[in-house]
Amino acid sequence: MTADLFKILAVCLIAAIICIILKPKPEYSIFTAVAAVVCIAVLLLKNIALPISQIIDKLSEHSINTEYFKVALKAVGIGYVTAFAADACRDSGQTMLANCAELAGKCAIFILSLPLVFSLLETAIGFVK
Repeated sequence: MTADLFKILAVCLIAAIICIILKPKPEYSIFTAVAAVVCIAVLLLKNIALPISQIIDKLSEHSINTEYFKVALKAVGIGYVTAFAADACRDSGQTMLANCAELAGKCAIFILSLPLVFSLLETAIGFVK
């Protein structure tokens, strides 16, 4: 991961320099930033896929339900993607769109967590009876 960290930091710095150079043309600057983020996301996903699969395998080995972990992982992913979209909107001067992106992300996480809430409610009702 250390070598990839340096690659990621290099992509960040190079993209930042290009964005500064392209500052008079903000439409090109934002596309440069988005392209850099896509490259960084690919590097990160490549590095994080193995540890996540190892965690899921360990949970499965001990007969622990992996659904809760998967939901939490999806929620974290939604949070990161939402933050990226909102920041990109803010950088381009669209605060209202950024707020809408954040609201959409919060709603998506809420909807994603509903099965967990229902499961907890069923468990609680089972204890009461």
